[in-house]
Amino acid sequence: MKKRGQAAMEFLMTYGWAILAAVIVVGVLWYLIGDPSALAGNKFVMSSTEGILHNAMSLDATANEIVLEVRNGQAETITVTAIAIGSLCSSAPGTDIIAGELGAFTISSCAMTSGDRINEDVTFSFTTPGSSVSQTSSGTITGKVP
Repeated sequence: MKKRGQAAMEFLMTYGWAILAAVIVVGVLWYLIGDPSALAGNKFVMSSTEGILHNAMSLDATANEIVLEVRNGQAETITVTAIAIGSLCSSAPGTDIIAGELGAFTISSCAMTSGDRINEDVTFSFTTPGSSVSQTSSGTITGKVP
């Protein structure tokens, strides 16, 4: 009777240490490499319900610039009055984008250095012709600054 209990205890202890070692290895790799989803590359996403659709993004640490390219998904021309990227930077371009066309925006003086991981909210403020009400479209950018 005592032999079966001892065998069961040895079995549990052996696999328990193996599982613990595997968890430690995964934790160390996560700490050294970081979030695996950040290794997939840069990502720029806009909510499509407000009319501004994401197209492309570029991060430049040497010039401290972020370039965002968006498409006007509304049926009329919009005037982009402000762009805010979290706490990194903001811009007030005052640029028109024709319905269905692309618009590229270079936001300068961004507080970032090479190797930084970016995860910031993006907010575009814009107006439509014949309206003085400012509308907003929001999204996110994530990635690693080259």
